[in-house]
Amino acid sequence: MTTKQTHRPHSQAGMSLIEVLVGLVIGLIGMLVIFQSYNAFEGQKRTTTVTNDAQESGLLALTAIEREIRLAGYGMFYSNALSCSSPSLKQYDGGAGTTTTVPYMPISITNGASNASDVIQITYGTSAYSATPSTIAQNFSGSPAEIKIDNSARSSVFRIGDFITVGYPSGADGGAVPCVRLQVSSISTDAANPKYVNLGVAPGGSTPANPAALTGFLPRTFSNSLTDVSVVTNMGQFSRAQYSVVLNAVRNGRLVFRDMNTGAATDVEIADGIVNLQAQYGISTAPNVQNITQWVDAMNGGPGNFANPGMTEIGRIKAVRVAVVARSQLMEKSDIASLDMTCINTSGINVNGPCAWRDTGASPAPPIVLSGDANWRRYRYRVYETIIPLRNVMWQSF
Repeated sequence: MTTKQTHRPHSQAGMSLIEVLVGLVIGLIGMLVIFQSYNAFEGQKRTTTVTNDAQESGLLALTAIEREIRLAGYGMFYSNALSCSSPSLKQYDGGAGTTTTVPYMPISITNGASNASDVIQITYGTSAYSATPSTIAQNFSGSPAEIKIDNSARSSVFRIGDFITVGYPSGADGGAVPCVRLQVSSISTDAANPKYVNLGVAPGGSTPANPAALTGFLPRTFSNSLTDVSVVTNMGQFSRAQYSVVLNAVRNGRLVFRDMNTGAATDVEIADGIVNLQAQYGISTAPNVQNITQWVDAMNGGPGNFANPGMTEIGRIKAVRVAVVARSQLMEKSDIASLDMTCINTSGINVNGPCAWRDTGASPAPPIVLSGDANWRRYRYRVYETIIPLRNVMWQSF
């Protein structure tokens, strides 16, 4: 008799609970490592990105300032001297109806109080003929509102609406006299002698820089005497540019530009993330010496009064040194430990910011103080600095 055998299927064994839990733990550890790596790389990416942005802002800010400073003084000199016997400019603002007298210098630095940012103001003419002033051919007292000049280049030099300065360079008779800013309202030539040109300076909608009463506006009668000559310079659109740093509530800053030739105090943003601006004059021992022997702040004392420079000091200013500090927009979680965060230079130690530049004991660099923000150490900074020669001043022999 045959015996039948019954075949049972092999039993199927699954994963135990312990094995599942171990797998979950391993997976969670892997995910944790992945997220930690991602977070580290993402943090590095953000730091790199904001640092690049700060570098671009710093370079843009410094380039804008440098370009303007290289033009400083164009059209402001006559016969190797300032075209005014006083370094000031009298001007009328048609919009506000006010007369003001402002410094008339190729470049002017206002030193920031309590180590705040400095303010830089640059003046120059924009006409191609700014460097060739014309002498006055007939005494100009304001009545009539017309200036007769000896202009061998004919009337093509001037355009209606151009700004002009009327100056008295020598000071031989009348002492220190400021220049006067006016605006060309009409142009006519002398039929008998075309080299003489009559420039109208009457007030009007297209010439708001001209006051209604010139006789009370002019500081003196501008003479055509050979020993007491006065000159007229075509300044074109006459740039008076000001650069400064404006900080907000969290001490983030921006470099702004302001056109000082108009009455409206409107700031135009040039670069974001700029938190400090420092500048110094490079001076020589005398106006007729071109070598720079010292770098000084815009202050009174020591080598001279460079807070309010006179004619001699203006002639000694041969260059400007500028430092722009750019800050990253990302605040790190902890203080940044870096040698670049605190300045250690020849003149001393500044524990509240980076160095403007390497200096000497005779020419100490201006300190960069960033501690107005309690969290200043949690940001990254880049300092961009350069030296800009004032070529339009150095070309003068004084």
